[in-house]
Amino acid sequence: MKKRKLEAEFDYDFSLFGLISALKEYKLAWLLNNHLDVQLDKSKDIKIDFLKSQNLVISNYLYETEHSSFRLLKNKSMDQFEDNSAFLLPELNRFDYLVIVRGFEDTFTVQEIKNKLSAIPNIQYVQNFHIDTLKSKENLIF
Repeated sequence: MKKRKLEAEFDYDFSLFGLISALKEYKLAWLLNNHLDVQLDKSKDIKIDFLKSQNLVISNYLYETEHSSFRLLKNKSMDQFEDNSAFLLPELNRFDYLVIVRGFEDTFTVQEIKNKLSAIPNIQYVQNFHIDTLKSKENLIF
């Protein structure tokens, strides 16, 4: 019997930033609200179930307008029962948080967002990533 495989292509129409910070996510969300003039609110945690490996529970803060969104995600899974080494993007395991920015191109450039994030005192490091270079980029589709 022939097996068929479904292949789908996704449009990654957002900018991704990795943050290194020792802050708790609620404190980081508060600082982002103050420095970037957004209103991040705690949203329902994202649960990702994998077929062959562990499941992830990712903390999620979201600011959404009609045409844009700004999302703060904790890179490390919050699931207490799973291995502590479970990451949303395993190849970026040295980054504590991920910021996904979609639709703010009319207001800010990617460099301006990076500069604003870098100016926040408790963020040690900020890096912008090209989505196409990530192996586990499918984990960002939810």
